[in-house]
Amino acid sequence: MLIALLALFSLLIAYVLHHVLSHQTLLLKQIFSQTIFNTIQLARLIGPLDPYDPLTVPDPAIHDSNSASEISEAQARANQRIDDARSIIDFSYAGPKVELEDRLRLRALANSRLVAAFGINTSLTSSSVSVHKKFRKLASASINKSRADWQKLYGVCMDFLQREKARYGRTGIGLAECVRCLCFVVVLVSQFGADDKKVDKNLVKRITDEINAQWLKSKEDGGAVKTSDSLNHDLGMLFGNLKTSVAEENGTGKDTYIDPSEALGLIMPQYETLWRVVLLTYVTAYYRQFDKRSLKKRVKDIPSCLGNAATEKEALKLAMEGLRLYPSNNSIYRAATGPGPLKSADVQACHRDFNVWGRDALEFRPERFDNLTPLQEKAYFPFSLGSHKCPAFGGFGNRMVTMLVVSMGRALSPEAGKLNFKDAQLDNHVGISLPTGRDEMENWSWDMVRVQ
Repeated sequence: MLIALLALFSLLIAYVLHHVLSHQTLLLKQIFSQTIFNTIQLARLIGPLDPYDPLTVPDPAIHDSNSASEISEAQARANQRIDDARSIIDFSYAGPKVELEDRLRLRALANSRLVAAFGINTSLTSSSVSVHKKFRKLASASINKSRADWQKLYGVCMDFLQREKARYGRTGIGLAECVRCLCFVVVLVSQFGADDKKVDKNLVKRITDEINAQWLKSKEDGGAVKTSDSLNHDLGMLFGNLKTSVAEENGTGKDTYIDPSEALGLIMPQYETLWRVVLLTYVTAYYRQFDKRSLKKRVKDIPSCLGNAATEKEALKLAMEGLRLYPSNNSIYRAATGPGPLKSADVQACHRDFNVWGRDALEFRPERFDNLTPLQEKAYFPFSLGSHKCPAFGGFGNRMVTMLVVSMGRALSPEAGKLNFKDAQLDNHVGISLPTGRDEMENWSWDMVRVQ
């Protein structure tokens, strides 16, 4: 009762401040919004359970009771779901000891639609051991970054975003397009040594739009999709312009022509696993939760701390929580060992299971990684598992996501602009979970706000 009275009192104070003070600044409006949000959160916690509220109702398996046996049974079921998902990801569903060639075949069959859509021949789409080893070698070599490299990449991000603000800030920056292009350019600089100032943004936009369109087509009907001539043409133009930089990166001392499908095969694993994670984590961290003070404190040393294990630990939890809520692959697929449909491991379900992560499973809380339980550690696998883990799992992936999200948060900050979902539910209710489909974020924009 006391908490409820305090909550109502704080709401009344905020209301008076909002309507009485004559010169309302942007900061005061944010304080008002935050107070209302905090009051609603208190009301949700002290009020009756709402069956549609993810904060107050964990999971149908866990009831509001003190029954240790019910909780134990729910966690046992969650543990089984996690074991099932892990067995698909690490190929143990196919037997106690599955040879490399068989693992590659099971994965390639499940990813055959990517060959049809993009014509790529990589470790993800080929059953060839030699292709797998060559790809892993190239991918691993490209992710060894020094602290100086991270500061350079951060500078690339900020320069790109400042150009976007200058060009589109007054009319609104389309966030999905912006993040896709940003991630693509960063991959070009990181992996191919490209000069970001010489990269044609319009060409990058066409390429990233076509990749997204091809991906959606392959999901709708993988058997009917065909490679895109326009995508291959644009990739040829891009790498024709960048061939000197690529040659220097390869250390050959001469120009090297890169086949468009080969270039795309090298780009896709980084670019495609980045852009949705970065966009959703940026929106959630900077616009969907109000603990801005701890967020700024957590990332204050970006980019200088990246690559220094002693100082980057707290900052990287931003990416770790982002990858928990928004894994790069919501599901991982493998072919069946005999006739039958594909095997599917639901990564997102394991990362969001209330029986594993608690009543706040859908909330963005990087501090949960201060002390994970054994079951939570078991349920968290954003970079896959076993010998087929993503090469970025050793720290590179978390650093890249953190750097990109923080650069977005600083360049397109809540203090300088407003996020516009163009969706009444998302615009008016901060507690609603964000949609994660690649075609569900196209209308989101960042609109510059003039501070009075």
